[in-house]
Amino acid sequence: MSIGVHNIGQGCVTCLDHDEHYILTFPNGYGRQVHALSILTVPWIELGGECSISCSKTGYNASIVFHTKPFYGGKKHRVTAEIFSPNDKKPFCSIEGEWNGVMYAKYSTGENAVFIDTKKMPTIKKKVRKLEDQDDFESRCLWKDVTYNLK
Repeated sequence: MSIGVHNIGQGCVTCLDHDEHYILTFPNGYGRQVHALSILTVPWIELGGECSISCSKTGYNASIVFHTKPFYGGKKHRVTAEIFSPNDKKPFCSIEGEWNGVMYAKYSTGENAVFIDTKKMPTIKKKVRKLEDQDDFESRCLWKDVTYNLK
């Protein structure tokens, strides 16, 4: 059993310190519980599909693939990525690992390194305006009744 969410559209991230604007697409999301006797397995969230990140100012871009777990064997949460310099067809960096764990980078120079270890990253609390200060169609204001009823 599973449920899938196909994320459409794109996101924009601006790095003010560098005056860089990134456009990114999103992976699909899945809620999984695959087993003939479903009550015996622990459900998990999985990401799957291809995404991209690009910066029009620098020309750098990345192609990312979130790999879903095969029905038999295989690992959960796998991700691979390639990062390209402007106008280059070959990546200068390839990344593989788990999106919720450790990812490793292999550079075109031959260097290998830990790209990121998400388990060692600090948790940063979100800064969100109070509901009464949000416009009617801002996400938390718009969905407040649904959120309340889900809780």
